[in-house]
This record gives sequence, structure tokens and C-alpha cells, in this order.
Amino acid sequence: MNSKLSDDYIAACMWAKKTVLFLPEPPAGLQKRHIYIIKICYELSKKQDEVRVTDIADAIKVTLPSITKNISMLEKKEYIKKEANSEDKRVVNIVLTEKGLALYKEEVYDFHDRNSQLLKEIPEADIRLTIQTMHKIHQLMEQEYTHD
Repeated sequence: MNSKLSDDYIAACMWAKKTVLFLPEPPAGLQKRHIYIIKICYELSKKQDEVRVTDIADAIKVTLPSITKNISMLEKKEYIKKEANSEDKRVVNIVLTEKGLALYKEEVYDFHDRNSQLLKEIPEADIRLTIQTMHKIHQLMEQEYTHD
């Protein structure tokens, strides 16, 4: 890749980043990250019987202290509730409430349904290749530019 193509790639990334501006605005008092947590909680609940706070943190790739504040806020606003784990009473499970499920449908499911209709002119293979390429580029850049 030459430097001009690298520059074009970075410019395309800037445009791609702007697509998140088209995400629906969350209800008052919530942030987009809260919607993402609800989405992850919903998806995890479809794969496993119990969803722990640590499962959500792992899926989002954040630390436990980082997610705990957001979970508490979502619980306070009654989008989720905490329940005791069936195997270990010291562990807390996270369950979406009816209000949380309704928010998931309105803010996540309906958005992706509309978005899939909007993007239907782009062949699925192109979308998949774009996703795969972005993941690979991220991996390469992360290896090069992050230092432990």
C-alpha cells in the first residue's frame, strides 16, 4: 500500500465513523453505551441461561468496575434487574425487564431492520468483506500501535 492509499483509507474511516451519528438517540437519561449494554444482555440471554455482570463486561471488553456503574444506572431506571445466581448466591445475574425488552426492540431490533432495508442495494458479500477487512486492519494496527 502506498501513502496515498493509506491516506484514502484513513479518510474512509473518518466517514465510516460518522455513520454512528445515524444511530437513534436513546431515551432521555440514557446514553448510546446503555443501549449497547442492553443489546449485549439480550444477545447473551439467548445463548445462556444466566447472564452475569462479568459476562457483559467480557463481551464488551471493559473492566468490571467500568460496567458496574452503567449496570446500576440501568437497574435504577428499571431496564434491567439483578437476580441471585442459581449456582452461587454471591454472583449476580442480569435480566432485562419488560421495559428493557421494549427498549431493545425499539432501539436495536427496529433500527437494524430499517438499516438492512436501507443497505439492501449493497451485496451481502461486499458488506461481509468490509467487516472482515476492518477487523483485520484493526488487529494489525492494534498489534503495531499498542504497547503493554
